[in-house]
Amino acid sequence: MKILLAVSGGIDSMYMAKRAPELFPGASFAIAHCNFSLRGEESDDDQAFVEQWCRSEGLECYAKRFDTIAYAKQKGISTEMAARDLRYNWFAQLAKDEGFDAVAVAHNANDNAETLILNLLRGTGTKGMRGMSERYISYNSGVKVLRPLLSTTRAEIQAWVAANAVPYREDSTNAGNEFKRNKIRNLIFPIFEEINPSYISALSGDMRHFAQVDDIADDYFENMGMGVFVPGQEDAISISALLRTDHWEYILFRILDPYGFDEDILENIITLLGSNGTISGKTFEAPAWKVVTGSDRLMILPREQSSDDATLTITEPGEYLFKGQIIKVEELQRDSDLSLKQPSGILIADAAKLGFPFVLRGWNAGDWMHPLGLHGKKKLSDLFVDLKWSLPQKDKAIVMSKSAEDDHALALLCERIDDTLKVDGNTKKIIRITADTQSI
Repeated sequence: MKILLAVSGGIDSMYMAKRAPELFPGASFAIAHCNFSLRGEESDDDQAFVEQWCRSEGLECYAKRFDTIAYAKQKGISTEMAARDLRYNWFAQLAKDEGFDAVAVAHNANDNAETLILNLLRGTGTKGMRGMSERYISYNSGVKVLRPLLSTTRAEIQAWVAANAVPYREDSTNAGNEFKRNKIRNLIFPIFEEINPSYISALSGDMRHFAQVDDIADDYFENMGMGVFVPGQEDAISISALLRTDHWEYILFRILDPYGFDEDILENIITLLGSNGTISGKTFEAPAWKVVTGSDRLMILPREQSSDDATLTITEPGEYLFKGQIIKVEELQRDSDLSLKQPSGILIADAAKLGFPFVLRGWNAGDWMHPLGLHGKKKLSDLFVDLKWSLPQKDKAIVMSKSAEDDHALALLCERIDDTLKVDGNTKKIIRITADTQSI
């Protein structure tokens, strides 16, 4: 097994790097270091420290500098989220290019407890109360992530590092309280420790039990949730069927949560359904979706979208922003070293068969395609069923066609491509399309 170790130079990641042969017996390793350019010379010194340590240990080191502030402004997200996106996208690219089987990160038991508290404050329900998983596939980037230290406390790490004289760098921002996680670590957890010196162990046990409860809740929703929809209408909830179901408020929460309805809106809908007054004719709005009530149904509908977002014509290679995603279009010579693998998030087409211009747009009810590798014509609506996409995912789906009016979909970005665009022995150039699918 070939593992990429994410090493910042801090005490946790240096502990993981030093003990990697014990944590992953028989594996081979390399180091990846992200310089987020957030602390000036200190960030550069961290990078130099990690690179020097790798040379002394005989380990290959990959280092990359990011303009995190510019990326956060471009995406309209926090600096913390920007750093997360940048590092995991880069890790995924490194894993693909260099053949790593997984990326290991140094989140420990204290980090997991901090995540639990943050999720409680965000109102994530039982999903967030599970804490972090020891291994998972990153939804944004598709990379396999390992967390070997989740059962190791920060105190245990500090004691081992001191006993074995492992060098590390101290991040000066850890002492400040600018970030939410730091506030919990520096202000809240000391109070927890006064109340219960074993609070990390207690919270870790709670997360295990929350995960068990969440699994039970998942099973219940899978068995009961689909029974409340109007037959044949996946966007219409039967109010009478819903109210006859045990724990109907939880069922409603699970249905509406992916659409972005917050707790206040959910409570207003629950109050309305529990009243004896008139139900029909009410509207409840989330940023992209709305619930409209009828006499015995709740209709989940997309809010009106600007016509400016209806289509985008691609006339040449470049990066484009469409439906909240960054679409990268490249025209490349086909050669023996160019990988033609098409994982989720990437499509590759014969450039001569596709050609410029082409159109990106939302999907229409009559759209169809001949999916590569499958026989015959298939409606996109049936393809969505095969992919198990929810209504919000379908609303954000991007279709590629030769014109806005053409119902022959040449691709569903970036999941399926039409058979007419497949690369064959006569292909000289390819068009590679990469989508940042984090908003799907």
